[in-house]
Amino acid sequence: MEMNYSEAREYLKNVNKLGSILGLNTIKELLKRLGNPQNELKVVHIAGTNGKGSIMTFVQNILMESGYKVGRYCSPAVFNEREIIRINDEYISEKQSADLLTRIKEKCDSMYSEGLPHPTSFEIETAEALMFFKEQNCDIALIECGMGGETDATNVFEKVLCSVIATISLDHTQFLGSTIEEITKVKSGIIKENCPVVMSKQTGEAESVIKKVCKQNNSKLIIPTEQDSENVEIDGLTTKVTYKASNNKEYILNLQALGTYQIKNAKTAVEVALVLDKALTEKTNICDESDKNNGTGMKNNINNSGNTIEKNIKKGIEKTVWPGRMEVISKEPLIIIDGAHNPGAVLELRKTLDLYFTNKRITFIMGVLSDKDFSKEAEIIADRAERIITITPNNSRGLDGHKLAETLVKYNHNVQVADSLKQAAEESIDTIKENRADMILAFGSLSYLGELKQVVRLICNH
Repeated sequence: MEMNYSEAREYLKNVNKLGSILGLNTIKELLKRLGNPQNELKVVHIAGTNGKGSIMTFVQNILMESGYKVGRYCSPAVFNEREIIRINDEYISEKQSADLLTRIKEKCDSMYSEGLPHPTSFEIETAEALMFFKEQNCDIALIECGMGGETDATNVFEKVLCSVIATISLDHTQFLGSTIEEITKVKSGIIKENCPVVMSKQTGEAESVIKKVCKQNNSKLIIPTEQDSENVEIDGLTTKVTYKASNNKEYILNLQALGTYQIKNAKTAVEVALVLDKALTEKTNICDESDKNNGTGMKNNINNSGNTIEKNIKKGIEKTVWPGRMEVISKEPLIIIDGAHNPGAVLELRKTLDLYFTNKRITFIMGVLSDKDFSKEAEIIADRAERIITITPNNSRGLDGHKLAETLVKYNHNVQVADSLKQAAEESIDTIKENRADMILAFGSLSYLGELKQVVRLICNH
């Protein structure tokens, strides 16, 4: 029976009630019944704790500037439930999603009737993305791990053009392990034999694990070179970076994406682009020289005009702004939102504030999830604010704003609790109107930032 979009979304909400089984057997069985669409895609697979989405967006824009049709799958959704599946930055349509989910539901129902585990909503959406990219003839698919790596539902590819490991820090410890080494081992599970790996700058512990896994898999490891501070210039809300890449060429990168961490992410994206430039421009599959088409029968989308990926790095980087990451949602008054939701990300956020907004008095709006290390986050950043307004995110895991305030007050005595996002926005804007602050920063859980954008738009008439 054909589902409409509303029915398809309701179906996805209900399937998780049927439980889940750890491992890849369920998703692989589902994909097998759907014709194994993953085997017909050229893939960049991205894992890590912080920076996955930003790296993906940089790479996507570089590839689009180079004329490629780029599929992108990343979750969870922040502003729109369809944003997790897109091609050339256009969301999958409601009709396309409903049609695909109807077909997938038939396979899921047959699996369940045969006594097999029912796929989870994440497994179903992963299958939906892979089918969509195949049927729309994408040249390249950028695939982000959901949480882990080794047993993540996205880890279904035998070969990839490139594996990318973004910055790893302590997060989801109840699922991935209690140490950096344990978490890194799980996330390194996306590394494939004889396929190149680009790794963002890591702690020593994480780097050692990744190097070991690469060696075991005979996978070439590329690490962005260290950035000297004198090669970074700040001009208002733009960052100019001079980066000497692994090919010994210098790239002048004008970043519209704010944040010290975006410098690291942009450099990682440059190295990924160089790997793809070599793989696609030379019309060879760098995973296996004997298999020129990645085992897919698909031809590379190559033009002979000299418009290579490498030549479009600068333009792609300049066009990148990643929603929800140091995103300016209002200039008058200055309001920025950021999805820093774990200690590693909050530490980078603190560095960003100290670099870009050294003398600014800032009012924080802060809401977090209860399973995050919010005590550590408070220790890192609370003293940087003139005032902190806490909220309770509209999420089943949302931490009560009063409990967050009790933690924050240890480091900043000017803390208050708002009963709603509207109250938090209005009172924070008042601090600017009354000259008690220069700007507002809202951060913590991504789950409330979309709603906050709408509230601010109404208050400020943007």
